Amino acid sequence: MRLTDLADVLSEQPEELMGLGLLLALTAGEPAVLRQVPAIPPGATRGEFALLLRLNVLEVHP
Repeated sequence: MRLTDLADVLSEQPEELMGLGLLLALTAGEPAVLRQVPAIPPGATRGEFALLLRLNVLEVHP
């Protein structure tokens, strides 16, 4: 799974809170993907985290 694919899935329900369990479930624990994923900010929604993933793919660091 690519980070952009993960961002697309997360954007389907942007108002839901993002959690580590969801991230592990969506990536099936793939170490190659998980190494690229930034830390989940406390209280972040799925939409916010999807945006953070897209910025990471574009190598833009806030």
